[in-house]
Amino acid sequence: MKVCVLGLGYIGLPTAAMLAVGGHSVVGYDLDDRVLEALDSGNPLAGEEGVRAVVRRALASGALTSSSSVIAADAYIICVPTPTIDHRPDLRAVQEAAAAIARVAEPGSLIVLESTVPPGTTERIIAAAFRTAGKDPGAFGIVHCPERVIPGAIVEELRGNDRVIGGRRPGDAEKAAALYRSFVSGRMHCTDCTTAEFVKVVENTYRDVNIAFANELALLAEELGVDAWETIRLANNHPRVDILSPGPGVGGHCIPVDPHFLSNANPFVTELIQAARRINERMPHVVVRRVMEHVSSAAPGSTIAILGASYKADVDDARESPTIRLDELLREHGFNTRIYDPHVTKFVRPLAASIEEAVEDAEALVLMVAHQEFREINPHALNHRMRRCVVLDTRAFLDVVKWRAAGFQTYVLGARRPKEEGVAFAAAG
Repeated sequence: MKVCVLGLGYIGLPTAAMLAVGGHSVVGYDLDDRVLEALDSGNPLAGEEGVRAVVRRALASGALTSSSSVIAADAYIICVPTPTIDHRPDLRAVQEAAAAIARVAEPGSLIVLESTVPPGTTERIIAAAFRTAGKDPGAFGIVHCPERVIPGAIVEELRGNDRVIGGRRPGDAEKAAALYRSFVSGRMHCTDCTTAEFVKVVENTYRDVNIAFANELALLAEELGVDAWETIRLANNHPRVDILSPGPGVGGHCIPVDPHFLSNANPFVTELIQAARRINERMPHVVVRRVMEHVSSAAPGSTIAILGASYKADVDDARESPTIRLDELLREHGFNTRIYDPHVTKFVRPLAASIEEAVEDAEALVLMVAHQEFREINPHALNHRMRRCVVLDTRAFLDVVKWRAAGFQTYVLGARRPKEEGVAFAAAG
């Protein structure tokens, strides 16, 4: 088939490449000229080596090209961002993509929306765009097939994960399934559009609620004088219990965003979802309070070093990272901050070039992300650089014995503190 992929970001670009390698003629469209120029030059703007490799393979075959306009095609796949503004879905990019397709698409062509959207969006926006263009949406195959990949393993998950395919009509879903089978080895689960939309946001909302539960357990465990991490580990031995790990907040492009797609659909019946969001959003505030408890005598303008800028371990993606909010809050309280991350190159402000630069004269070191590189840190090499040897581990990741042996006061969020430590340290999860 001739396929036009709209949006060459972290999902659209590898999807376009996988389709091209799978035997289709693919044209990638994006509004950002830099993205198109990079693709044309053979140096795609992709962080993962696996993605870059499959894109280069697709380019070399001639099956993948780029265009600054939406062209006529057999199939269109929409992979544009759907952020939230003030916790409300911003679907303008989907609307613009749908309108562009409706202007050029011929009857019988397939339109697939992969972007995560609130339930009902495919009908409200995609089908409506054809009506606005004076065309019968029933003459087109209209489908929602949400992406379900995780940064760090995009190519593997595009290939191996099951796909949920919701068609406006049953035949639409089957037609889309045939297209995806050209590169997907996972199973195809066909349903209707609204169910597919609902499934995607439910998946990420489940994780948000589960993490909020873990964070609340961590806070309560500290009050009770027990170890939340041990508690969760023991509870998870039960065959029907699977509690996720606490953390200093929730980040990424999906989990902090998708629950709002449900709560905005009906705020009166989504109280649990909204409560979970509030718990996870306040976790950086909890971390700040713990920092202030342990450096309360620090002079205004003192430095706090932060390890980790990405939203999760061992990736370069900093979208919605809890570190962003922690950094803002610490600065609002008068602290200077330095952030070091060996993976992240694109952040809201400049990062420290090394961990040594980050900790110089710092009052405390806060570990926000469990990058494997941080496990190899030699604390003996840092204690003489810091003004005060205090480390706050929000992930229960560091070797506490090693850090304490190096002279650090080490506090693990959610862990039982030693009896000799007089300062209560509640879990930030």
